[in-house]
Amino acid sequence: MVRRIVLAVVVFAAVSACAQECPQPNSNGPTTPSKIRSLEGKLIYHDGIRQWFELKLDHPQCGQKSIQLIMQESDWTPLEILRGCRVRSKGTIDFSPTGYYSLDLFQDVEQIKPVGDCRRQPPFPSYSDAKPDPTINHYRVEMFVDYRPGDHPILFRIRSGGKSLQPWQAYASYMLTGGQVLYGFCGKGFAVDKVFGAPAAKPSHFDELGAPDDMAMFDPVSAADQGHTELHLGYTCVRKGSLR
Repeated sequence: MVRRIVLAVVVFAAVSACAQECPQPNSNGPTTPSKIRSLEGKLIYHDGIRQWFELKLDHPQCGQKSIQLIMQESDWTPLEILRGCRVRSKGTIDFSPTGYYSLDLFQDVEQIKPVGDCRRQPPFPSYSDAKPDPTINHYRVEMFVDYRPGDHPILFRIRSGGKSLQPWQAYASYMLTGGQVLYGFCGKGFAVDKVFGAPAAKPSHFDELGAPDDMAMFDPVSAADQGHTELHLGYTCVRKGSLR
């Protein structure tokens, strides 16, 4: 009898340890992430409408051939410089909670290092200090959106009085929501004025003209459903306080 109890305890412990290798669903609340694990594979950077990192695994884990990598800390440089390399990453794995994620599972990376030969890449440039030209009072933002499958970054063209404005990141930014709604923003000190583009993408304002939370809003999913996957969208920006 004692031997049976001991055996049952050992089996239960083994099953519990195995279960911790992968995240566990919970219909009554938050999911349970895995224990901290090491994964190996090729690190791929997806430069599309939404930018994200994929770890293409050497061997499937938790039923997946690829897992999305994120870093809760704001500095993603460790991932940026190792893109294209084979890596070993360490962290917990969990189910992707929203449509902002691109794969079913993600790993919150605590450590990452190359495996074998690796040609490190330069980190992405930072435009956090870029500001609009103080002599500019209005400008036009054009967005060229390729919504076909694959990685297609949005291309921006910013112009004022026939002059091209650079870098575009000083004058515009965007967000693609988990529901695939595309929002466009102006640079610091500017507000959205007119919104334009392919009618199938439903160009509009998010809020009333001049409202603090207003932004340009587009629906690329509706456009794609109608066969319009290459979209020319845009909006104009004016100095705050000068909206008509």
